[in-house]
Amino acid sequence: MEPSLFKNGDGQRLPPPAPPLSDEQKRQIAAFREHVYGSLGRVVLAMAATPRYRHHSLADLQSLALEPLLAGRVAIAMATEKDGEPTAAAAGVAIWASVSEEVDAKIREQIKTGVFPLRLKAQEWASGDKHWLLDVIAPTQKLASLVVANFRQVVKGGELRIHPMAARMVDKDMLERMAAASASGGRGEGGRGA
Repeated sequence: MEPSLFKNGDGQRLPPPAPPLSDEQKRQIAAFREHVYGSLGRVVLAMAATPRYRHHSLADLQSLALEPLLAGRVAIAMATEKDGEPTAAAAGVAIWASVSEEVDAKIREQIKTGVFPLRLKAQEWASGDKHWLLDVIAPTQKLASLVVANFRQVVKGGELRIHPMAARMVDKDMLERMAAASASGGRGEGGRGA
């Protein structure tokens, strides 16, 4: 009879241990971990300075910041010093998703019922090719507008739908210019497409 430490809770044999990591793999993991920690810190600081996020708990950070960050759906615009070096603080943050038809319908339903911030499952953030700008977090409307204007470099081509809350954070004329310049000519939720 095998000792129980070689079996998991349901009596199944445990898989063999993973081979040891190479020094290069360890370096890559450490660099990724540092990137995630730094980016998460910047996003949390931006959220903490924004009234619409201040009432959320630490537990909410999983779905509000960490899951979109791990899915590559957070764009952080960094301010620069006069010498061109980036500062430690983010100038603005864009939270976005590329979703399937099903998740697109879920987002539209949440908008109709007034849900903000939207709640997506981890696997939904990058589930398709329908692009949504779900929020822009910046200290001023001017910076928020710059973040959105530069966001088009992140999501190239196709229709970009903008959550009504994000649309209220930026200059309306800039949104109209983006909509007019859009190759698809699509309109986002709330009449704001880009």
